[in-house]
Amino acid sequence: MSTIEENVKIREDLLDGKIPKRVFKQLTFTLEAACGLAGIDLKRAHYDVELRNKAMHAVCETFRSDSFPIENIRFPEVYQTLRAKNWVMSSTGAMQHPEIESFAAEDYEDYIRDPYTTLVEKILPKIYGALAGDRTTAYLSLLKAYSLRQQAFGMLGAFEAEATQEFGYAPGFFVGGLAEAPFDFLADQLRGFKATTIDVRRIPDTVERAVEATFPLMMKLALPRVIPKRYIVFMPLHLAPYLREKDFARLWWPTFERVVVELHKLGIAAFLFAEVDWTRYADYLAKLPVGTIIKFEYGDAKLIKEKMGDRHIIGGFFDPTVTLTRSLDECLDDVKRLLDIGMPGGRFYFAFNKHVIDINSVDVKKLQAVCEYVHENAYY
Repeated sequence: MSTIEENVKIREDLLDGKIPKRVFKQLTFTLEAACGLAGIDLKRAHYDVELRNKAMHAVCETFRSDSFPIENIRFPEVYQTLRAKNWVMSSTGAMQHPEIESFAAEDYEDYIRDPYTTLVEKILPKIYGALAGDRTTAYLSLLKAYSLRQQAFGMLGAFEAEATQEFGYAPGFFVGGLAEAPFDFLADQLRGFKATTIDVRRIPDTVERAVEATFPLMMKLALPRVIPKRYIVFMPLHLAPYLREKDFARLWWPTFERVVVELHKLGIAAFLFAEVDWTRYADYLAKLPVGTIIKFEYGDAKLIKEKMGDRHIIGGFFDPTVTLTRSLDECLDDVKRLLDIGMPGGRFYFAFNKHVIDINSVDVKKLQAVCEYVHENAYY
């Protein structure tokens, strides 16, 4: 059996609820980290496909992963063409997401009445300056941005295909669409976290109606025209850990759960990134459809495994930055403890608790040894 065949079989068994041969490893590095590892200027790499490929290849060579280990979905040429305010390039070349408020309090009623039209006509022109002019100019800017995006994804896909053959990668879990919890969509890109948290206390009824109005938009965003086999929708979970439980239970959870359940009915799995610490909401997550994939940033891994390890596929928890402050033996001890908790019964994969963004935030040799340890020892 080839490396690709073995990795695919392990992934398929994991998704089918079977105990695989060994633990599946899905590592994630950003282009920033890849350039840092390869000693390549990030700003130049954004606009030079050969430099980008060289940087990504360095990650593939250095760290043992069962799936393609780089995530690069923020292409500056797209945002610059649209004159975006929600994603901007820093002086180092990193793409950053500043806090924005493109949705004013007085926009709620229009949004609730007709969210799609309000987005297109009132909100998007505030986020993307190129869409604020006349319709013809806005259309041409949007068409150019879309073309650049497709071109960038095409080049990334070509490199990933080559790397798959060279390193034997299976598909990971980033293989389908992208959506958000309706509350997070409203708070993240539109109203802003700060304004949303104020609204939750002052006008919760209005927020609830706006979140309900957002539900069909998130379903539309999540669904492809034709649903391929093994389609997985990625959903980063942002604001819930910062909410009081009564607000979470009323405003955040219901529409999010509906999105995941409706996707499940269509044969689509949700891949969730539970940002920050979700331990206090573990009982909620445990109620989601069987086979939901969840990566945890922080939390009580033992409690989470006990509550949902027989239903969901869980991963995360391992913080790669500890390699800077702990000895190699201590890092390996951390991994051993995590494997002891996660492996029994299957439904577990190895992943960092968040992407490696800055290569200087980790000790490369220690992290490399951690990944090799998992590959060599995490067998059932």
